[in-house]
Amino acid sequence: MQQRQFFKTESDFYRACTQSGTLQRIYYTSNTYDEEAREIKKDALVYLPYGYDTQEKYDVFYLMHGGGGNSDEVFGGLEAKTDLKNILDHMIEKKIIRPLIVVAPSFYYEGRTDALTERKAAGLLTQNFHQELIRDLLPAIEAEFSVKQGREHRAFGGYSMGSEATWNVFAKCLDSFQYFLPMSGDCWAVKIQGGLLCPQETVDYLENAVKKAGKAKEEYQLLVCVGDDGVAYKAVDTMVHEMRKRKEYFDFGESFESGNMIYCVAEGGTHSYEYCYQYIRCALPHFFTK
Repeated sequence: MQQRQFFKTESDFYRACTQSGTLQRIYYTSNTYDEEAREIKKDALVYLPYGYDTQEKYDVFYLMHGGGGNSDEVFGGLEAKTDLKNILDHMIEKKIIRPLIVVAPSFYYEGRTDALTERKAAGLLTQNFHQELIRDLLPAIEAEFSVKQGREHRAFGGYSMGSEATWNVFAKCLDSFQYFLPMSGDCWAVKIQGGLLCPQETVDYLENAVKKAGKAKEEYQLLVCVGDDGVAYKAVDTMVHEMRKRKEYFDFGESFESGNMIYCVAEGGTHSYEYCYQYIRCALPHFFTK
């Protein structure tokens, strides 16, 4: 069974880097995109690489937090209280990846406190986020920052409930994104925990989304990560097992040179941001290579 070997992030990547990027907040107007159609104010935290230059163009990685989080969650706010910024800084300084922009939004918005505690309500927000992403956030980022145009220069990833959002962006936004990084979460489009409870119907849904978008399997890449000691493992692994049967759409390999789908399992990995950041370290070198 082809599976990408997980490796732990280098210990020195957790220390401050001499070539340090910056964080700034961007504000934009969006909509609930439901029957209420209410205007809402949103924000996202944006990582700019060391030496960011408006004369250059950059790839963009959109990164969604997990349940109960917000736009500050993955980076720890403007103060960068988490490990993610240091890890990105070191990856760029050591030329493991090219300089890129990382955008951390939120699927929550004011007036939906129910979604902070109810899985069904949160799932509805993650499944609807693609509308805000395409209509409002993406244009705001591309107006404010110096980014490369085209789906081959955009990636979307997310952790836990953010992974559910990632599966939905994959299903709805293949015209706008090429790379996807769902971490520690299955697809809930058919049913909550659909990857576990109805894997065939869930993968049918994903397969039909590809057919509707008219994309060949060479035109999209997914890197799925999960820890085998986390609560999401059984659901993700069950769904991936079903996806392996659909080689016409999901062709597994150890790299994107040998397939369009990589599966990475962290032995002993827990359901935590500690592993989320390590998955990002493992995944980003595979993105933006086409």
